[in-house]
Amino acid sequence: MRNDATGRIVLEVTQPLREVLNHLSSHASKIHATWRKLLKRDAPCGKYVALLSRMHVTPELRDLLSADQRVYRGKSERQGQDLASRGVPAECAAVAMALYVESCLPYLMSEDSGKANWTKAFTRWASVYQFYLLSGYSQQGEVDRHALEDKIGRAERRSQEFSIQLSDAYEKDRRRLARDLHDEIGGDLIVLKLYTEVIALDLRKGDIGQLRGKLKESVKLIKHALKSVRHLTFDLGPAIWNQQGFLPAVKLYVRQFARRTGIKVRFDAVQLRAKLPTGYETALYKVLQGALSNVVAHADAHCVRITLTSGRGSVTMKVEDDGRGFNVGRKLRTTPQSFGLRAMRERVELLGGAIHFESRPARLRAACRGTTIELRLPLCDIEAA
Repeated sequence: MRNDATGRIVLEVTQPLREVLNHLSSHASKIHATWRKLLKRDAPCGKYVALLSRMHVTPELRDLLSADQRVYRGKSERQGQDLASRGVPAECAAVAMALYVESCLPYLMSEDSGKANWTKAFTRWASVYQFYLLSGYSQQGEVDRHALEDKIGRAERRSQEFSIQLSDAYEKDRRRLARDLHDEIGGDLIVLKLYTEVIALDLRKGDIGQLRGKLKESVKLIKHALKSVRHLTFDLGPAIWNQQGFLPAVKLYVRQFARRTGIKVRFDAVQLRAKLPTGYETALYKVLQGALSNVVAHADAHCVRITLTSGRGSVTMKVEDDGRGFNVGRKLRTTPQSFGLRAMRERVELLGGAIHFESRPARLRAACRGTTIELRLPLCDIEAA
């Protein structure tokens, strides 16, 4: 028989173990019932009874005594791996093994058995089995560690890629803002400066004949500059946010969006609590901006419904449109086209939240189409603090 170093100590008690197996098999149901009762009474192990009571224990002794011991070791280690992967603590597995031995001892020490060496053989086997079992735990821990390292590595790579794309997006926005300031507001201010200088020169000369017309043109320029500023702040976030709070800012944004695009918007925030953390407000506002931008650019929608709610454990925002829809999986796999969706996801996940995208392309069924973006941010930790 081939065996490992640990299994050789069992070979010395092979015959007594055979006798033990035959003797215990006739009491298997009683032993198992006693074992389950002991497991249920144990505070740490009680909630794992269903899993622990499926440990193979004595029936698999036949593999140990009549075949390659490595088969038995492999089964025992896989048992440990399975328990570990299901969240059963290693100490509970060890306690369960000790309780099983305790359940068997009365049948091994009875007078009619007449075998003093049965207990020694049985406890020696129990030690070997427990060693194999915990070895399986160790192997599963190594597997979990590698899986976690791989997951962390993928997350870091994704974060690096996203940071690069986010930096590019910020740079693009910065250039767009600089261009808009120069072309729209800068031009108006230059002309307004010239008008003001001409008006001042006319006043010095006492020529007021053209003054009314030039002042009228100056007012037009000021109005146009103010309109341009409103458009820019509409994209950046309205100043009313700082003055009156988050909810009035969102309502203003929604009204301006509806007025500018002609898309009907239904906004409901009746169940939203008055104050949210600043980071949450920023995330909600930015995700809403991104969602509505996508509606304008891609959805060809007529109506949008926005719902903001908060409960004891979370705050939720849902943005639904009746647009043409798209294939979410395909979109997320296409890096250049999915930046907006991934930016929303990253922003929400950084706060410990989750976001879900659901879309029904128009070609599938005309009566059921559109896109829903729903995000949820946890409030439990914040409320506890």
